[in-house]
Amino acid sequence: MSLRERRLRRLERRKQGVTPYDLFIVAITLLSFVNIVLYFFIKNETLLLTLGIIDVVLSLLFLIDFLRLLYNAENRFHYFFKDFGWADFLASYPYPLLKLFRIFRLVKSSKAISEAGFKGIKQGYSKNVASAALLVVLFIIILLLEFGSVGILILESRNPDANIKTASDAIWWVYVTIATVGYGDRYPVTNDGRLFATFVMLVGVGLFGVVTGFLANKFLPSSSKSSDNADASKDEVVADMQKELQEIRKLLISQQKPKTSKSKKA
Repeated sequence: MSLRERRLRRLERRKQGVTPYDLFIVAITLLSFVNIVLYFFIKNETLLLTLGIIDVVLSLLFLIDFLRLLYNAENRFHYFFKDFGWADFLASYPYPLLKLFRIFRLVKSSKAISEAGFKGIKQGYSKNVASAALLVVLFIIILLLEFGSVGILILESRNPDANIKTASDAIWWVYVTIATVGYGDRYPVTNDGRLFATFVMLVGVGLFGVVTGFLANKFLPSSSKSSDNADASKDEVVADMQKELQEIRKLLISQQKPKTSKSKKA
């Protein structure tokens, strides 16, 4: 690629802006690399299983991203074979060695972000405020499911009477707590676990508020739009009144003309 083509590509990136989805893909890619590192340090099988379950969720997101890129590509053959589409496909599998191919997706996303610059990121955010908030919520939920499950397992493992003992128990408890449902079938019994649960509850309430705001912004008209519509309706009313006044003036002028002509004849 020549220097001129690179400059044109950077200009296009800056005009288009970086979407919040691009930043979301970079975030989950970095999280997957963090999980790879954790695999070497964690020896507990239950904790490893928890990381494995979350990594399956990340792999599903990478698969959806690959299908999206393949569907939107102008030349699918070029994307798959020359733009490392095959690496994106292999990276969607939750196998330890294939996870390393996710570095290709990270490099492409990082390059797009660097080409767009801070202005491109700001522009993309301002255009997609609602979707950015939703993706941030989704990423925080993934973080809570992973590190919340790992944290509660570590804290509750010290008590023999604990009822959160397996990876499925921990993930289920975190999810129910985030959703503010609270079935009560799984709960922490240690003081440290209850303190940790308080933090998860507070975050869950905050996330619920963000999702509610997103839905309100998505389905209800914003105040700016309603004010614009009101201004437009006022302008239309004023224009109609001006047209009516012009027609009344024309009628008055047309009625006055015969009178003046009769007076002249007399």
